[in-house]
Formats: sequence, structure tokens, C-alpha cells
Amino acid sequence: MTDRRKFLQTTAATAATLALPRWTHATAAPSDLDPIFAEIQKRHDESLKRLQTWIHQPSIAAENRGMNEGCELTMQMLREAGFAQVAKVPTDGQPGIFATFDAGAPKTIGL
Repeated sequence: MTDRRKFLQTTAATAATLALPRWTHATAAPSDLDPIFAEIQKRHDESLKRLQTWIHQPSIAAENRGMNEGCELTMQMLREAGFAQVAKVPTDGQPGIFATFDAGAPKTIGL
């Protein structure tokens, strides 16, 4: 099982790094980004495997192909990451997912 704190730290670090324009890498003090790059490098293989597993599951809404299986896999991965509440939300179309993760932060973000 993945340690949820490490999973979220890695995911956030990867997303933040990928979101940064290339020019910021050159202008930032090396010591500011070194811990982020070190964590990305350290977790690269496990992150890549998790992403490959998720992408490997076909789920094409327009073809009604693998949607329930994709939903179940995503829910499983959320649980493994430490989300306490994970629920499939039925809709008139394809199912959605509602999940919560309490990291003890004073603010909450929703996606």
C-alpha cells in the first residue's frame, strides 16, 4: 500500500514542476527546487507504474467502453492513496467519483 502522505507529496511536486514554465527552472535558486526534483526522481518508477496501470484500463465514454471498470480502478487507486471516503456517483450518463482526503490542512481543494 502506498503511504498517502508520500503519494500526495509526490503527486503535488510532480504537478507543480510540470506546471512551471521551463524558464523558471533556470531562474530559480538551485537549492529551492532540489528537494522537489529529488523527490520526483526518487518516486519516478512507482509513479510511472501507477500512471501506466491507470492508462492501461480503457474507458471511453463515447463508446460506453470500460467506464465502470475505469471508475472502479480509479476508486481503488484513491483508496490506496489514503482517501477515506470514496464513492461512485451515479448520473444520467457515466458514473462520477466523489472522494475526500483529510490531510489536516486549514483549507480544502476540490477537483
